[in-house]
Amino acid sequence: MWFNNKAAAVLGGAAMITGLLVAPAAADAATCETSVAVRLASPGKWSYSYHVTWCVVDGVIDPVSITPHLAHAADGTTCAWAASAEEAHLRVNDGRGAWQAFNMGEFRCRTGDGTDGSINPWGVIEILPDGTSSVVRKGVGDLVID
Repeated sequence: MWFNNKAAAVLGGAAMITGLLVAPAAADAATCETSVAVRLASPGKWSYSYHVTWCVVDGVIDPVSITPHLAHAADGTTCAWAASAEEAHLRVNDGRGAWQAFNMGEFRCRTGDGTDGSINPWGVIEILPDGTSSVVRKGVGDLVID
């Protein structure tokens, strides 16, 4: 049986070039965004700020990339920061590709009668694949603040 090395090399090279030309395009690089912030305070006692960052890959929010960021301050006498008490992020099932992120903080504060109590500022932020965001709701404890 006769084998033509030159012909095999030409055909192999053509297949490689063709493969390179029709290879799928590389995935889009991630675009990372920063949301608007929820800001709540009781001046002179405590302040709370919450926002999230997230990344979009191929036009879709990567849920693993949704990262909360908190900033808090307390006077140290009347109030002290306790913890980030609750956190969640959930897909919004309305076809826009949106997610909502939630955080609730906790301050330990001495009340007017000298007993200890807790203050729980919270916020819900909606993020979208186009990089926009909005504060959906925010409040302190059961009180919703517009």
